[in-house]
Amino acid sequence: MYKVAICDDDSLQVSNLETHISKYFDEINVQYEIDGYYKGDRLVNTMSGQNDNYHLIFLDIEMEGLNGIETAKLLRNIDKNFILIYVTSYEQYALESFEVSPFRYLIKPVSIEKLREVLRDVLVELTAKQKFMFYQIGTEHFQINLDNIVCLYSEFGRKIHLELVSGSDTSFYGRISAIEKELPPTHFVRVNSGTMINLNHIASFNRNDVTMINGSCIAISRSRKKAVRTAYSHFIERSFGL
Repeated sequence: MYKVAICDDDSLQVSNLETHISKYFDEINVQYEIDGYYKGDRLVNTMSGQNDNYHLIFLDIEMEGLNGIETAKLLRNIDKNFILIYVTSYEQYALESFEVSPFRYLIKPVSIEKLREVLRDVLVELTAKQKFMFYQIGTEHFQINLDNIVCLYSEFGRKIHLELVSGSDTSFYGRISAIEKELPPTHFVRVNSGTMINLNHIASFNRNDVTMINGSCIAISRSRKKAVRTAYSHFIERSFGL
């Protein structure tokens, strides 16, 4: 079940968004809960006191009291994983809001077609965030959230080495071809015969190699260049709504 919060000091806006979000989720048979808030501080207080936080938050920028920028900064201190959609009458806040990592902006009055496009992309993102990789080392079994993987590569064709966001690494027996089938192609792509990367964690990209957020510089093989470029382009389009 996905938990959604809508925060806007215009009660009609909250009601309209809730109606259209509910209709979309009902159509595609997704379970959900939606809570409405009319003040940023009430949303912050609720988030501070609950363990099961929201997956998706729609947040107005121009609110009395705490505005949307201030509210988002406080929310990110509580939980960095929720997807944030700003709903605003203006585009002037783009640079100011960059540090709180908004996923999209919806301009008022919100287009129903645009809202549905955003919800479609949100569900792709949430599905990837909730998936795990399962592996075994000796007699112990482990699981790791896919979002925590920076990249993985084959060692001697017999082992898989993981580089993680935390900076730690781990290895286990396995084959890259089998692992590739388990990973969502929306977020992972093979860049050469033995290496896969998480598109979420690219620091820079060019036609010959890709640098990850942990500093790893990985060569893109000639045979994979087109596939990598296409996967990255689709990722950018989905992430930024281009």
